Amino acid sequence: MKKTVIITVDGPAGAGKSTIAKMLARQLAFHYLDTGALYRAVTWKALRNKILPEGNEPAIARLVLKSDIKLRHTFNGKGIKVLLDGRDISREIRTPEITSHIYKVSSLPRVRRAMAKLQRKLARGRNIVCEGRDMGSVVFPKAQIKFYLDASLKERAKRRYKESIALFPQARVGYNQVQKEISVRDYRDTHRKVAPLVKPKDAFYIDTTNLSIRRVVGILSRIISDKLDKKQ
Repeated sequence: MKKTVIITVDGPAGAGKSTIAKMLARQLAFHYLDTGALYRAVTWKALRNKILPEGNEPAIARLVLKSDIKLRHTFNGKGIKVLLDGRDISREIRTPEITSHIYKVSSLPRVRRAMAKLQRKLARGRNIVCEGRDMGSVVFPKAQIKFYLDASLKERAKRRYKESIALFPQARVGYNQVQKEISVRDYRDTHRKVAPLVKPKDAFYIDTTNLSIRRVVGILSRIISDKLDKKQ
């Protein structure tokens, strides 16, 4: 049986993980695993069922294991399509409400363990690019190639602000508010007790602050080509 290749792309919010990982997967003809979309989908379902994160850790962990979550590759500039129990919730999971609650859900230990199980199931038997915050450190520690993308807080906030305005122009979210939210999220992600955001020791570190998306994809592609050639 031919061995599959797992590539992980980790990093903080706004570092360019999703866009770059998706482009990389398309270029390599690999599958793409957007773990942020998975957490958003579970957060959306929990809130829709009036299950708040506080005090409901077991119930939300069960939601992860019982839900039918599918990620469809669109590669059309609109991002990945997320299907939850047969319903397309791609737009619903990007609302400010979901964003404000997702950290509470993603910080729950039992939920993270259930999610890791789901992520490994989705990756099984596939050549895949996995994007998230603990892909190389916890979920796929034996991945063949690992990357950690980063950027300055100012640049990451600018990127997220533009995304927010494009998706929800009526929300009137200010840049300063977005920067503050990202700063808070950074602290929570790096200080949570279970699977905190860290750079895996064997990951390639890429600062994307002053690099175009195409440039970053090019850098990652060359590293992947070199690594895979050496394994043959």
